[in-house]
Amino acid sequence: CRTESGGSGPGGARVLRLQRTAGYGVSAVSPESPEFRKGYHVKAKSVSCAAMASLVIAAGPLHAAIQIAGTRIVLNGDQREQTVRLTNTADTPVLTQIWLDQAAVGGADLAAGAQRTPFILTPPVARLNGGKSQVVRIFQSAEVASLPHDRESVFYFNALEIPAKVAGKQGENHLNIALRTRLKLFYRPAGLTSDVIEAAERLKWSVRRDGADYVVTCANGSPLHVSFARLVLKQGEHQTSVAGGMASPFGDEVFRFVNAASGNGADLTLGLDYITDLGAFVPLSISLSAGE
Repeated sequence: CRTESGGSGPGGARVLRLQRTAGYGVSAVSPESPEFRKGYHVKAKSVSCAAMASLVIAAGPLHAAIQIAGTRIVLNGDQREQTVRLTNTADTPVLTQIWLDQAAVGGADLAAGAQRTPFILTPPVARLNGGKSQVVRIFQSAEVASLPHDRESVFYFNALEIPAKVAGKQGENHLNIALRTRLKLFYRPAGLTSDVIEAAERLKWSVRRDGADYVVTCANGSPLHVSFARLVLKQGEHQTSVAGGMASPFGDEVFRFVNAASGNGADLTLGLDYITDLGAFVPLSISLSAGE
């Protein structure tokens, strides 16, 4: 889950936006960022940001109506297209806007169409009635030839669901909440023989102590991205965790475990879950030797 902010809708009405990543839930926030600049609004003469956040918190857990089949998308170079199925699990119609971007950092702040990608996505907007599904097709364009041929490239699939407008009496206040799901899309050039499981098992891990912290480096010598759901560093009875991350092809990824050094001199063990192409979490345990 990650927290994102909303912006103002048409005519200055307040908008509340929620962000969901990889299908693992949502979180509510204050509506003051430019992430979404149009389309959804709160019917109210005057509603403060704090009041809207309080309304969402009081409402309890929120669930997206649009469910996406899978938690990541893999498009192989020898495939002409890949498909993604969206399903509206609600009873009411939902309008969905769909787009791609390639920003690993700051992508949640990008508006639809802000970045050009070497793919064609259709349809970019779809209405889904309650209980119905829509297949989104992703095609390669000629610009795919500009991507590296010796490694994967990562992009991001975005689906923003727009709830139906609530009918009510004039003067009543209504809060419309838009939820956005963001999934990784991996473009895998033809000819790459490695797979994610093999790549994860061949990662090289090292650790060094930096004051009260331990800094763990992951060296990925494979042409594939390896994503992690969690990482936990244990030293004796003491353990520290960090949020998941992703090791890029032929690159290093650094994880800092703050205040992880227990001072008891016990051996270090790194526990993690890496994620396969099918979205399965595979546990892995690595013994580490800390350098000063």
